[in-house]
Amino acid sequence: MKNLSLLLLSVLLLAGCGDQRSAREEALDTEIIQFPLPVGGKVEYDNHGEETQFAYGAITEVGDFRANGIAQAHMFEDGYFLHTITLNIEPAADGYFYEGWLIKGPSVISVGHLSNYFGDSRHSLRFDANEDYTGYTKVVITLEPDDGDPAPADHIAEGTLKATKR
Repeated sequence: MKNLSLLLLSVLLLAGCGDQRSAREEALDTEIIQFPLPVGGKVEYDNHGEETQFAYGAITEVGDFRANGIAQAHMFEDGYFLHTITLNIEPAADGYFYEGWLIKGPSVISVGHLSNYFGDSRHSLRFDANEDYTGYTKVVITLEPDDGDPAPADHIAEGTLKATKR
């Protein structure tokens, strides 16, 4: 009974907060993150038509780093390509960040910086393009100094995208 009373009190306190969570009395917007998921055996996404290819692969650490995660790549009828990475790794030190790369032979494409919204080990990346990158099957994560040099730095995690039928 005591636990139920504490739970009800917590809900009442949270309900009293309303949608004003800032000390400056500003309302917070809602962020919606959409991912293509199968519905009724088909995958369609955000008006891009049906999924024509799906690939995924585990990401594991390289060397002394400790990391694990998953990478996914989707291609759609209209030529839209979506690549996501979810990676668990210690937050980068001040002055450094994690960057994702797609590789096909000698061709290397930066897919951007990984985001860490909670200050813990959860990092993510979303890259989209109107270009077919399905042949880029190697995924690499690097630890980059924030020095403006666009070349890949320390290779700390990697994986391989494997196409699969859904």
